[in-house]
Amino acid sequence: MQLLEFTKDIQQQVIRFFEICFAALGWGYSPNGRHIDTADVEKHYMQSGRFWCLFDNNVLIGTVAVRTIDFENKIFELKRMFILPKYQGKGYGRQLLKHAIDYAKEQKYSTICLDTRNELAIAQHLYKKHGFKQIDKYNNNEYADVYFELKLTDCENTLCDIHEHKQQKHHDLS
Repeated sequence: MQLLEFTKDIQQQVIRFFEICFAALGWGYSPNGRHIDTADVEKHYMQSGRFWCLFDNNVLIGTVAVRTIDFENKIFELKRMFILPKYQGKGYGRQLLKHAIDYAKEQKYSTICLDTRNELAIAQHLYKKHGFKQIDKYNNNEYADVYFELKLTDCENTLCDIHEHKQQKHHDLS
């Protein structure tokens, strides 16, 4: 496994990845509409955050991103955390989430927010397990049902640090 920061030369792989992930969920994919951020990652993520891609033998199997939604209060939004269906349940989502949390800490951010859908119960469980708390709606995403935040000052005593040893044991992402 190899976790790489997004570069423009993999943009088409990212688009194909989201086509597959969204189809598996029964969702429509609109790279020129509401999913335009996935079709122009450089513009939507790399200027005010980061976007990472997890590869297995040159196959893109997972993504996660953070972008700043409040510069003054140092708040990131977690976005586009997806794993290809056949790779789910192997701990890769946990590794991607941990990487995003660690990056936010390194950048001295105070909070990570995210929105998700009711049907993504496994993802919600993962967020809760890593210290995210359910909050009121913070954005105008008409497709989101549930909202979470993680206060990074509280993160030191949550599972976001406890899982580090297990992750190193199972998969080396360096």
